[in-house]
Amino acid sequence: MKQFISAFSLAVIISFGILIYTGIYFDIPREKLEKKYALGPSAFLMLNDGSRIHYRDEGANDESIILMLHGFNGSLFNFESLVSLLKSHHRVVTIDLPGFGLTGSIPKSSYTFETYFEVITALSNHLNIEEFSILGNSMGGGIAWRYALKYPEIVSNVILLSSSGFEDTYQKKELNREDDQRPIVWRLMSSTVIRFFLSYYTPKFFATQGLKTSVFDQSLATKELAHQFHELTLLEGSRKAILSRLSNQRGGNEDIKFPKEFKMRALIIHGKEDKIIPFESSLNLAGYFKNPVVKIYDNIGHLPMIEDPEKVANDVNLFLKVKI
Repeated sequence: MKQFISAFSLAVIISFGILIYTGIYFDIPREKLEKKYALGPSAFLMLNDGSRIHYRDEGANDESIILMLHGFNGSLFNFESLVSLLKSHHRVVTIDLPGFGLTGSIPKSSYTFETYFEVITALSNHLNIEEFSILGNSMGGGIAWRYALKYPEIVSNVILLSSSGFEDTYQKKELNREDDQRPIVWRLMSSTVIRFFLSYYTPKFFATQGLKTSVFDQSLATKELAHQFHELTLLEGSRKAILSRLSNQRGGNEDIKFPKEFKMRALIIHGKEDKIIPFESSLNLAGYFKNPVVKIYDNIGHLPMIEDPEKVANDVNLFLKVKI
């Protein structure tokens, strides 16, 4: 495997030289992507620092508001199937976090938890939302429970889907270990040379392989879905933002003080076949909540809301005590 990575790195360097020589960088202009993807309920919030946040606000039940946060290299479009199942009983707000989706890069080029907290708070204030349940997948789950920890007066419930946990346990082990059991995308991205290359040119291979690694049922890793993941990373400026977030993610906990116990209710869902974050990470995280509802899904990987949105929606409705 080390020989493969070395050969791949050499190929990357040669390809990068060709791209520099020909002047091809493969960015997609914002206007083109927004014309294709910013449809229907899509809207944008302009912040004081010049950030332009893409979000959707669907459903009309202000008695039950759910704010959803996607994972690393994801977007609010990852929740489309789940939102369609929940919006008749809840008001559902989804966000493209800074660095991702149609939000893309932001002026201050800061992609930390604090930046995400500021965006969530600004959007909830803009939408006149005083209290909500927060749902997050993967990295979005890590943001969700940290936000709930910091703002317990705002967050009534925490819903985690294959969430990142405490980086001093399973997540840090998965991100930094060097053995050949890691998914190939993580192994390649551990190379400084390849990360530099990716800031200018991102082969569709990374999106395709990443999606295949993320889902258990390989029939769900469609060309169309892989193309969407890939295309959204090509928004001008996004690739450097994504790599900046990756560096922060590998860095650890960003001075988070862990509680003895979370006060709010929690629903914790994790795919048993998750190759990105092992389900044991969620079992560990569950120990910090009082009487959490824990669901480990058989034959599901890292993206439960894509792999079985009906099951997730049913468990969310039961947890939030919504009568169907």
